[in-house]
Amino acid sequence: MNNERHERMGELSRLVALVLDVAKSALEEQGTFLPGSIAVDAAGKYAIGVAPHGGVNGWTLLTTAFRQRAAAEELRAVVLYRDVRVRERGASEDVDAIHAVVELASGEAVQVFQIYRKNDAGGIVYDKPEIEQATSVIFVESH
Repeated sequence: MNNERHERMGELSRLVALVLDVAKSALEEQGTFLPGSIAVDAAGKYAIGVAPHGGVNGWTLLTTAFRQRAAAEELRAVVLYRDVRVRERGASEDVDAIHAVVELASGEAVQVFQIYRKNDAGGIVYDKPEIEQATSVIFVESH
C-alpha cells in the first residue's frame, strides 16, 4: 500500500471513530438524535452540524448541501450520521442503530452501522460496529 493511500485509510478510520463518539454522545444525552454531519475543509478544520429536522428530509438536506460544497472543492471529507432502525440478518424485528457514511474527496467511502440496545438499567449497550466499503454520494462528481 502506498503512503498516500495509507494516509487516506488512516483519515477514514479517524473519522469513523469521531463520528461514533459524536453520535453516541448525542444518543446518551438525548435518547435519539437528528441527522448530523462532520465536514473537513481543505485546511483540515472540522465543523460539526445538525440538520434542522429529522428523518429522510434532514438526511437529504445534508446530502444536497454537501454535494454543492464538494462540487465547489471546499471540502476534504464529509461524514453524515443518523439514528435508524435496521433488521439484522435472520431477525424478525428491527433494532436501533447508528448509521454513518464517511467520504473523502479522493473517492474512498465507508458505511458504518452500530447496533445499540438499552439494558434493564437504562444504559446503552453497543454492538461492534460493522464497517464496509461504500460508493461515494457526496464527492461522486468531483473525482
